[in-house]
Amino acid sequence: MNDFQVRLKKGIGRFGGGFSILLLGLGLLAILFAWNGAAGEPYVAAQLPYLMSGGFIGLGLVAVACTMMNINAARVDRARMEAKYDALMAALERGLGGAGAAPRDLRGLVAAGSASYHRPECRLVDGREDVAYLTPEEAQARSLHACRVCMPEESSTGSSNVTTLG
Repeated sequence: MNDFQVRLKKGIGRFGGGFSILLLGLGLLAILFAWNGAAGEPYVAAQLPYLMSGGFIGLGLVAVACTMMNINAARVDRARMEAKYDALMAALERGLGGAGAAPRDLRGLVAAGSASYHRPECRLVDGREDVAYLTPEEAQARSLHACRVCMPEESSTGSSNVTTLG
């Protein structure tokens, strides 16, 4: 999409909100003129042409204006949401806080799951991205139970098994 198309699209988007208000005003004005014309006629048969032409045109313009306002509001909301999403993605790319990233040296740490904690090399947490690395004391403070498969409490007593990610 070239620069002209981008500017044209943005211009039409800004124009939509103002144009819908203009159409709403024209529709209400048409209804007002139809009512005024019908009020000046003493017979119902003479009032019907005013109400049919001006009233229906006015109601049509009001309906189109309301539809345009709703579409413009949805467009603005979507643009705001996309901007917030882009800001969130940029923050995640910058790596705020390093949450979720595995530390380079796992000596003395355990991998915390949702209900239990594991050795970092345990097959139950291998390949999962939502693993947090904690000390065994932090895991127990969070009321996590030791894994029955890898038994991390045995590895915390003997520090001969050191795992390093590289």
